[in-house]
Amino acid sequence: MANPRWRHRPEGSNWGDFGPDDQNGRLNLITPENVRQGLAEAREGLVFCLSLPLDYPGGNLLNERRHPPVLRP
Repeated sequence: MANPRWRHRPEGSNWGDFGPDDQNGRLNLITPENVRQGLAEAREGLVFCLSLPLDYPGGNLLNERRHPPVLRP
């Protein structure tokens, strides 16, 4: 199912596997059954945030190509 546009994909890459207009990538592999299995693992009903602040870790010291978003009103 690989898109012929990708002649030299990195090993393990799924570039093009879900069509040329795909925006979800590997999220396409999450099925309703996977979601049900995940829900079955819940024991206490606790919730917590997995996201990081938009400016964390701030700056681009470790990666000069990284630029934190600029928040504007």
